[in-house]
Amino acid sequence: HNDLARKEGAEVLVDRFELENEEIPDDHEEGHWVGPFVYEIAYDTDLRCLKEECFGPHVALLEYDGDVERALEIHNDTPYGLAGAIISENYRQINQFRDHAELGLAYANLPCIGAEVQLPFGGVKKSGNGYPSAREAIEAVTERTAWTMNNSTEIEMAQGLSADIVTREE
Repeated sequence: HNDLARKEGAEVLVDRFELENEEIPDDHEEGHWVGPFVYEIAYDTDLRCLKEECFGPHVALLEYDGDVERALEIHNDTPYGLAGAIISENYRQINQFRDHAELGLAYANLPCIGAEVQLPFGGVKKSGNGYPSAREAIEAVTERTAWTMNNSTEIEMAQGLSADIVTREE
């Protein structure tokens, strides 16, 4: 995705593809590590670097006119919608984002990490795996049954019903 962004005209601000040895955690030197890639690019509906889902430290910065509705149009103009965040002191903007952003996990004035163990995981559109987590996992794999139990030796009937057994003599 980094090369694709370059090819599509991005102005690269940070390109840390290879990390320094001291940045890699001890005992994980044999792993695969990629540093952050941050770029600015003018919004265009045909740019693949803005349309494809990328799992990695890959951040696109897009300028817009300050209107939250326009920002939402840009945000929602993708076939994916795993997670997103808004940073704003304007609660009208935050509420607009909350009500209209097409995503599965949203943040307001917080970093966007894309997964919270206590919340359902999964995006909308082509994002996520559709599997619930947290409390929703229990609801997804169980059925509710309402039980009423009488522990006495006397059978009590519901209101208006009788337990009298009537037999016919022939």
